[in-house]
Amino acid sequence: MDGVIFDTVATSQQYLMQQFPSATAEMQKELLTGNFHEELQKFKATNAPKAETEEEIEARKAAYSLKKLGAKMYDGMHDLLHELHEKGYILVLNTSALPRNTVPLLEKADIARIFDFVAASDVSKSKVDKFKIIEEKYDVSKDQLLFVTDTLGDIREADTAGIPTVAVTWGAHDHSFFGREPHANLKGIVDSVEELREFIYENVAI
Repeated sequence: MDGVIFDTVATSQQYLMQQFPSATAEMQKELLTGNFHEELQKFKATNAPKAETEEEIEARKAAYSLKKLGAKMYDGMHDLLHELHEKGYILVLNTSALPRNTVPLLEKADIARIFDFVAASDVSKSKVDKFKIIEEKYDVSKDQLLFVTDTLGDIREADTAGIPTVAVTWGAHDHSFFGREPHANLKGIVDSVEELREFIYENVAI
């Protein structure tokens, strides 16, 4: 969702910096080279958070949710999602985001109804586990799936799960991250929504 459908990368970076004064945008990018929830715990162990009261923490979380709710979709993504849905593709979200920062955003953008299943962090904090759930839920083989992501961490989790993946370069990571090491599951890298459209139609049968 984040960095693929919605332009929320800068908002997420700012949120981390609010919690950790020593954090930088580059640090945020490195957090996304592994499982986000696991990497964040490692980051917290070596970086002191800003001193906040419970009220301030709740206010910060609420402000983040509100700001994220105003995030724009990347140009062309709304049309592509509706087009895929109308053609019969089953659309599923495998996201690290919390439900409170997921469902309202999908509803506001008028795309909630086209996703058959939203696997947010309440389902599991592991995308590997959620891939297994998706396979079982729809009784499909791995080669019938295509995972679309903007981070190296997601590619690594999808590689562990054996899920075919395509990376987009308009989100958190660019070609320099995707080229750090080879991944058997990484089937392509695209630089625009139109390239993503073409890739899906060429590689995924309904």
